[in-house]
Amino acid sequence: MRTALDSSSRLCTLPRASRARLLALVFAAACVLPGCATGPTSQTGHAQAANALPPDTVTLFPIEHYDQNVDHWIDPASATYDKPFLSPEVQRAQFDALFARYFGAGPNDPSPWNRAFVEQRVYRAGGSDIAALQMRRLAWFDNAGKAPPRIGYGMNFRPHTKAWIDAIERNANVSQFGRASGFDAGRRAIATTALYVRELPTIDPSFYSHRIAGEGYPFDNLQVSALRPGTPLYVLGTSADGAWRYVQTPDVQGWVRSDGVASVDDAFVTAWRAAARQSLGVVVVASAALRDGGGVFRFDAPAGTLLPLRPASGAAPGAVLVPARDIDGRAAIRTARLDSNEIVPAPLAATPRHLAQLMKALIGRPYGWGNTNFDNDCSAELQSIFAAFGVWLPRHSSTQMSAGAMTDLSASTPAQRLDWLVQHGAPMRTLVYIGGHVMLYLGNAERDGKTVPLVYQDVWGLRPADNSRRAVIGGSVVLPLLLTYPEDQSLESLAGTPTFQVSILGTPAGNAPSQDEENPAG
Repeated sequence: MRTALDSSSRLCTLPRASRARLLALVFAAACVLPGCATGPTSQTGHAQAANALPPDTVTLFPIEHYDQNVDHWIDPASATYDKPFLSPEVQRAQFDALFARYFGAGPNDPSPWNRAFVEQRVYRAGGSDIAALQMRRLAWFDNAGKAPPRIGYGMNFRPHTKAWIDAIERNANVSQFGRASGFDAGRRAIATTALYVRELPTIDPSFYSHRIAGEGYPFDNLQVSALRPGTPLYVLGTSADGAWRYVQTPDVQGWVRSDGVASVDDAFVTAWRAAARQSLGVVVVASAALRDGGGVFRFDAPAGTLLPLRPASGAAPGAVLVPARDIDGRAAIRTARLDSNEIVPAPLAATPRHLAQLMKALIGRPYGWGNTNFDNDCSAELQSIFAAFGVWLPRHSSTQMSAGAMTDLSASTPAQRLDWLVQHGAPMRTLVYIGGHVMLYLGNAERDGKTVPLVYQDVWGLRPADNSRRAVIGGSVVLPLLLTYPEDQSLESLAGTPTFQVSILGTPAGNAPSQDEENPAG
């Protein structure tokens, strides 16, 4: 997702202003070094230089040196394999909070379908704040007057032009947001497929220079997140060409393609809510392909997708309800075959066995910045896993700290941080935030005669102190937290970042997560 706080492995983990200053220094160094004077070069030297590649900003971290067999870290023979790490009471409270965020109708329920939420939180400034956010985004992606490190490039490595951003601004029709008149039941909607959430109404990517370590592909700065099928929405605006909707989701605000959005009426909302309250299913595989009763393929549902279930009755098999978009853009409820290996009733008991099951489904899959290619980044990975346990986590790594009891260890040394986790971390329910990246503490492991904390994370890579390259991991892995990695001791420890916070999940906090650029309604 597009945030300054989402991957410890790249510069955009920093706040935008700080990141821009650091990028400027890196770019300046890159420009100066090739111009250094050199002495006479022999013909052999010329030939060697002609055949040599420039230093690469990407190397590969030897993850094969680290055991990725989940059963070796979460032992099926353990006496605690089926012992919950969240109590049934805590899980019920968490599940109620998740249900309220998606489908709730109470005065404090933050569902996009809830009149109270839309009027009091989304439209608290009458839409002027939404319009202002669009203008900030347009200014951010306008290359005019930007320093070289802040220039955005397209897929063809060419800077985006003024004509490009001006066309997007016209299509965004920003003035519409200032004319908001409050809640309109006709603006309720549902995602009928998996959808990218974009900063602006364009599928064009915007990358910073690939010559800067941690930039270029896959870090499309216009990518916010992705919606799972069946997600409730409230439509805040429509692009001038009709191809995009600007929506409030349970997690973020952003632009999505309109052909994956269907409007819902009172009858649909009532039926969907009732079915979800009776039995809500969650996808527990990396992706489940759903076809309706007529054999029509509807969508691929990523892990963590929430869809109502219709339990088996007599000879009638169980089914999963899926939303379909008719030719007029309205939602209809269809049924699809229920595969109990792919979709299970939520919440799944929060046991080591079930966590291992979810990790096995996701470990080794590619890192997807902002859900690029509908893969996960660090915060989306944990969101996908904990949705199965009925726990809603915010979409941003920083705001995920609000999900539990937070302890700030930023003033501690790296060694003290690791020791704190070993001594006080609650295995399988402790989130670790390092300023742009979040991990799940699994427990402790022995390495070279020492006890060290073990984490599960979806990570792009590690970087050296001079920030000259990335040692790419590029996926979800189990990794010990170490002060140094013996394969390359120049790499910075994930325990050595300026920010180091832990949050232990328990009874859900009563307050809303912090507002941010991608979810101003909180």
